Amino acid sequence: MTLNEVLYILLIIVELTFLIGASVYIIFLIYSWLKGAPYVATRMKSIKTILENTEITDGQHIVELGSGDGRFLIEVAKQYNITGVGVDINPIPLLIARLRARMQKIHTVSFHLQDIRETDLKKADIIYIFLFPKLVNKIKLQLTKNTKKGALIISHGFQIDYLKKYHTKTVEGDTFKTYFYKMS
Repeated sequence: MTLNEVLYILLIIVELTFLIGASVYIIFLIYSWLKGAPYVATRMKSIKTILENTEITDGQHIVELGSGDGRFLIEVAKQYNITGVGVDINPIPLLIARLRARMQKIHTVSFHLQDIRETDLKKADIIYIFLFPKLVNKIKLQLTKNTKKGALIISHGFQIDYLKKYHTKTVEGDTFKTYFYKMS
């Protein structure tokens, strides 16, 4: 076999690997879309604005529902001594979140492959959500009955109508508004 033939075969293998990887990514993206929310990352500029408007203290427990690549939770953990859990149904962004946390030596957060409807919110001091309203409506009981008194729910992008009485502020963003709800 000549060198050109070997290079040609290697090129075919690289192309096939890329196509298989892209196909798997698209399948999981469609799967998460069908389950209620596709992976859409919160912009870092938005995270900084949200954190400037959130009173976070060391020792708090934060849950990120639909965490994707975990950028919100990782950013909070870099700035505060918190514990956190990120939950998502799409394994590819979760893998990225785990790798990012490990590379940045953040050991106080974990990321779980789980349906958000099965997530325990009872210990959460702060719950961060960037999900479509239809999916947020499916966790109404969790947010209204299974959160502790004083928990802060941050919804980026969409109002949560059934939490209107707990609304404390709205922060204008460059792309989306962010809504804050303090449970009482």
